[in-house]
Formats: sequence, structure tokens, C-alpha cells
Amino acid sequence: MREAVASGELGYTKARELVSVATPKTQDTWLKAAEGTRKELIHEVKKAKRAAKVDPGQGELLPSSLPVVAPKELPVCFRLNLTPEQEARRSAMVERLHKLGGVPQDRAELMLEALAALLETKELQSPKCPRGHFPSHPPVQIHVHENAATGRMTVQTNSSERELSRADAERMRCDAAVCEHGGRNTTTIPPRVRREVLARDKHKCQAPGCSRTRFLEVHHIVSRQQGGGNNSENLTTLCASCHRLWHERGGAGICADQATTFLKSRT
Repeated sequence: MREAVASGELGYTKARELVSVATPKTQDTWLKAAEGTRKELIHEVKKAKRAAKVDPGQGELLPSSLPVVAPKELPVCFRLNLTPEQEARRSAMVERLHKLGGVPQDRAELMLEALAALLETKELQSPKCPRGHFPSHPPVQIHVHENAATGRMTVQTNSSERELSRADAERMRCDAAVCEHGGRNTTTIPPRVRREVLARDKHKCQAPGCSRTRFLEVHHIVSRQQGGGNNSENLTTLCASCHRLWHERGGAGICADQATTFLKSRT
């Protein structure tokens, strides 16, 4: 899959669908499914996710043509009912947004983007907001719990406490404020350096083809586990969606060659 993205055979929007279900063992099957239209691919991905909810004792009911994902990897489901008139308005606005460009294809990210824009507008209208204010912090902060023994991370939602995926856990370790019981809060990236990187990158996601300005995170091009430091030359700005894709695909969202070139251009 990484090679298909790097060569251009697999588009970014289809890759986003595949990473939610594909595994190293099933990626060939999913790549074949991606040869069709995006609509067909989304249908197959949804079918696989629905199948993953079936009782394992009913294995004969599972589709044999495509793989399924483990239940713990399933996302939190959010359902919204619209009237026909509301759906017409929604689709018309989405169409206009896509014509303007720089809009996430993923529906979940699009909804979060809209909520962030509304929140930002309200904050800018507040008399407490200073003039010329440009938010360098996330629109909201969430509290994630890490089990020191297992390294697993969980987050509390309205429904229950859910475990984060490996990619999201790596994102958190990349750019977060860490609070240990009885100790002072520390940040994985010094605040001054983080502000410098965001300003240098003009508060825009630096992934190819993306220029989002909300839900920005600072990413280590060379991970700290591999010897990368917190110097600005080793840091770049990514939106949460692209940052997740990087860690899901081992850098295939911004292919390794581009990452190397990017790093050299900083030094």
C-alpha cells in the first residue's frame, strides 16, 4: 500500500479509507478493491466494519471475499438524522467547499472542521479575545490516560472509555502535555519551539496536497526513538488527520523520499 501511494496508483482519499481496515496480510485484497470507484470502496469498507460486529460464533455469516477488522479497531459511531431540506443544504455547502479546495474529504474531519470554525468565530467575537488573535493552540484539549505498564492509551467519551489506536497513541507522544500524578506538567516539545514551528509553517499543514489550518500538531520527522530531537529542523506542522495517516502508514502519507528531502531543506 505504501508503494501504491508513493507511485500515485492509490489516491490519498482512497488510502484514508483503506487504512481503517487493511492489515499487512489483507492489503493486497483491499488494493484490488480500491481499483473500483471511491463510492464502491466506501461501500465495501462499511460492509467489512459491519461484519466485524457479528458474533464470532456466526462466522458463516461473514463475507469471505473481503477481510474484516478486529472489533477494538472500530471507530465510535455517531448518527445524525437530517430532514430532506437539511440534507440538500448540507450537500450544497459541501460541494461549494470542495470547489474552494483545502477541505478534508473525510466526513468526520469535515464535521470537526465546521465545529472548530464555529468555535473560533465565537471566540473571536468575544470581548475577552485580543485583537489580531491567531489561535496557536487546539480549539479544545482532551485528556488521554496512558497505562505505564502496557503503554496503552485510552480516552473517555460520552459513551465509554475507549482505547486509542497505535497511530493515535504515537501522535499523542509526538506532541502533548504530559501530567504525572504528583508532578508538574511537561511538554513533549518546548512551547517556544512549537510556536516557532507553527509560525514558520504559516499555521498550515505541510503534507502534500493539504493546507488545513485547524487541528494542527507538530510532528517529529525523525522520531525520538530513532534519535530525532526537538530542534525545529526536525519538526513540521501536520493536521491531526495527516499526522494520524503518517503514523498509520509509517510515513507513507508523506513518502519517505519526500520526508528526506524535507529534512535536508531544513538543515
